[in-house]
Amino acid sequence: MVIAMAGFAVEDAVIKQLSATMPISQVLMLIGAGGLVVFGTVSRLTRVSLVTAEVRKPWFMIRTLAELASAIFFVIAIVYASLSASSAILQATPLAVSLAAALFLKQHVSVRQWVLIGMGFLGVLCVIQPGLEGFKPAALSAVIGVVFLALRDAITRSISVTVPALSVSFWAFFALLMAGVVTIPFFGAFGGITVEHIGLLVISTLCGTGAYFCVVMATRGGDVAVVAPFRYTRLIFALGLAVVFFDEEVNAMMLIGSSLIIGSGIVMLASGGSVRK
Repeated sequence: MVIAMAGFAVEDAVIKQLSATMPISQVLMLIGAGGLVVFGTVSRLTRVSLVTAEVRKPWFMIRTLAELASAIFFVIAIVYASLSASSAILQATPLAVSLAAALFLKQHVSVRQWVLIGMGFLGVLCVIQPGLEGFKPAALSAVIGVVFLALRDAITRSISVTVPALSVSFWAFFALLMAGVVTIPFFGAFGGITVEHIGLLVISTLCGTGAYFCVVMATRGGDVAVVAPFRYTRLIFALGLAVVFFDEEVNAMMLIGSSLIIGSGIVMLASGGSVRK
């Protein structure tokens, strides 16, 4: 799980770097295509089917659409706001899953868990800092991304564990490719691809595909109570990359907000709440 979170953080940093010289739609398409090539090749070598009966079900298709939407909004946030703030907001996804389960699936949520959810979203406000000097409207895109990630994770619970991890990962990168396709009209013409771009794309593809496969295997093969808290290491990696490579400032308000998000999420898990990526 820790390796997966490091991989996702590096992938996000590469996306931010690539987006400085090419449109977001092109970045999404290239990274999505890279993932499809990797997982498609591995499936051929291992003779694992990518199209199963479960994949054809409407719920899996809705999950793919949620993955597509979350990719668009989260990438917009890390490109136009900041990698650090967007990554911090992303950590609220487990709390959003718990909230969705309570509101739409009528699952019981204790008073303690409601307080934890409220604390987590207070943390999100501290990270976004509306009305303050550090506020960047694009950070709100990360909040929308969290909504779609929560939808994706809620649906993931109903997907049979018999669906190969390779198949789940393959269709996630298909969603990334399609996210690039549908956003072409909004982000301008494609640019040329340089040797530097190719190097960054290789890094992103290796880190992204490896991370996605690792997180699926960790979730399925490990004790959730033990594995899930290590998801929050993603923020540590992301903050380090944001400060070192993008000169982003991490102020006290953001650190307080991040602590509230992570703390409430871990306590929620310990109290039996719903926690997923």
